[in-house]
Amino acid sequence: MAERTLLTNARVLTCSGDPAERPFDGDVLIEGDRIARVAPGRLEVDPASVRVADLRGATVLPGLGDAHTHISWPLDFVFDHAGVAAAPPGAHMLDVAAVVRTFLESGYTFIIGAGTTQPLDDLLAKDGIDRGLIPGPRIVPGGPMIAGVGGLGSEGELMEVAADARRLREIVARQCDLGVRSLKLFISGDGVVPEHPSEDVYMNDEMLLAAVAEADRHGAFVTVHARGSASVAMAARTGVRIIHHACFLDDEAFAALEARRDDVWVCPGLHYLYAMVSGHAEPWGMTPERIEASGYHDEFRSQVDGLHKLRAAGIRLLSGGDFGHQWTRHGTYAAEMQRYVELVDMAPVEALHTATRNMGHVAGLDIGQVREGFLADLVVVDGDPAADVTVLQRPDLRRAVIKDGKFAHVNPGVYP
Repeated sequence: MAERTLLTNARVLTCSGDPAERPFDGDVLIEGDRIARVAPGRLEVDPASVRVADLRGATVLPGLGDAHTHISWPLDFVFDHAGVAAAPPGAHMLDVAAVVRTFLESGYTFIIGAGTTQPLDDLLAKDGIDRGLIPGPRIVPGGPMIAGVGGLGSEGELMEVAADARRLREIVARQCDLGVRSLKLFISGDGVVPEHPSEDVYMNDEMLLAAVAEADRHGAFVTVHARGSASVAMAARTGVRIIHHACFLDDEAFAALEARRDDVWVCPGLHYLYAMVSGHAEPWGMTPERIEASGYHDEFRSQVDGLHKLRAAGIRLLSGGDFGHQWTRHGTYAAEMQRYVELVDMAPVEALHTATRNMGHVAGLDIGQVREGFLADLVVVDGDPAADVTVLQRPDLRRAVIKDGKFAHVNPGVYP
């Protein structure tokens, strides 16, 4: 018989779809790795056959997800990609193990890789987690990022480089054969690198169509770094599943996104831009002059305006974005949802959906809802995230994280 656990005296936040949802007093019964029952009030169970965890009024909600992760970046990362790439592999994997543990202990039970610095980082971490060797979330693993000739990253030191559709298809096939399931393409520039402005476009429709088709053949999907309007429009019309950033959006980009409303997701990384333009990165060399030269102030304003329009149009958003820099430190991942509330006028539960139920949809997994039959990936916190999403950023309020129906992390400060 599968192991059974009853979470009783909980405040249950299901994230089932209603942005006005509030937690209700209820119990959650877990059998094996699945949620067996969710009920208001108390469930009658045989205490001899069930492990009972009294939550004493704490809130239980779905485990969180991040759709733009770089677990290659260590806890002390300071924009030194080349240094990480050159680190001894054994020592580097210890850093990676610390990062995936940090995700889990922060309430994140699911992540999507958005590019590795050492090629096998995501695959090795996933294998270690799946085998129970290290603690960490579920991972949709990425591989080395892929650049176009002449584009950002095309020097080939950190990314693979494709000159045409045939070469890109070969790269995608080889990464997929290794186990990669999230292929990251750099199809636009980034203003923080002056010679590669954000509105630049580095690939074409033929290349993206080939990459998407090859990934689909392997049960994988394509994500893109696309900051400018033309790159966003190209990604949307060629079948890319996740579009990162989408900072500038013209009418063509909006039309392309609306045409694929049911099978495309935008993962903006809003907190990263907010931190940059707010001066949080200045101690690490991102001076006001460098930020001004990058165009990030205009990009930030454009992204906030675009997110209001995407939300109104029903384009689904995913939480996540380049966490791991010292100004967006590992462990602060839930700050992304705070920005959605503060800057995009989302209700807290609507912001939570970007890190819960939307993650289940994009990945095709039974995750992201406290719902019968779904995987028992849950977070237990003091406070009410439906009223104040910032409680998810406070380690002192995070009681426990449940993954696959088991307590994967218990806060020693709460349960010594």
